[in-house]
Amino acid sequence: MEKGVEAVARALTILGAMQSQKRPLSLHELAQETGFYKSTILRLVASLEQFGYLRRREDGRFQLGPTCAMLAGAHQASFDFQGLLRSVIADLAEKSNETVSYYVRDGNERVCVLRQNSNRAIRHHVEEGARLPLDLGAAGLVLLAFGGEPGGRFDRIRRDGFAVTLGERDPDAAAISVPVFDAADELLGALTVSGLRSRFTSEVIDDLREGLLEAAQKLETELGRKRARA
Repeated sequence: MEKGVEAVARALTILGAMQSQKRPLSLHELAQETGFYKSTILRLVASLEQFGYLRRREDGRFQLGPTCAMLAGAHQASFDFQGLLRSVIADLAEKSNETVSYYVRDGNERVCVLRQNSNRAIRHHVEEGARLPLDLGAAGLVLLAFGGEPGGRFDRIRRDGFAVTLGERDPDAAAISVPVFDAADELLGALTVSGLRSRFTSEVIDDLREGLLEAAQKLETELGRKRARA
């Protein structure tokens, strides 16, 4: 007989495998994904089916059940993404001592949805709600690249996982930006740190990149994204 905590962990592993594959799975596929014996899976699946977390189809494969959808709906109803985003932006601005922004795409423009300006006397300043071109600036390049824009420059951004621009839109400004994805791996927006170009040394850029990736990971974890960043 499995211990309670161990059984729960294994049941959650099965649900995690179902969520990551995003399709019905056979018993054999579940065994491959989880590394569990088929007998163990069948025992746990019986309880998951009883409480509506899984459903067995007529072809024998398993799919997520209605309880998962109800939990997702409850999470969405109670989850304050904008509040979390403001908190993450404020924390990143304090740590970097630079301006932090979150942009989304609207047609051929990018819109500054949220922004925390640096406390520095000389800083890069853009108001919330401002509309800027997509093809200039790190945030716009990230939105284009992870939105599927073809081309060598965008291939490199997708491979690197971030974009840096030095004086591209404004000769005195620099920025570094990373994408933010939802649980379905759909692009939501671009999290960006910007400031004076003279302050963006190679060492500073490396530190900012790490901070941005950590902040984006925090947002995505709260949104339910399972895929690890490179």
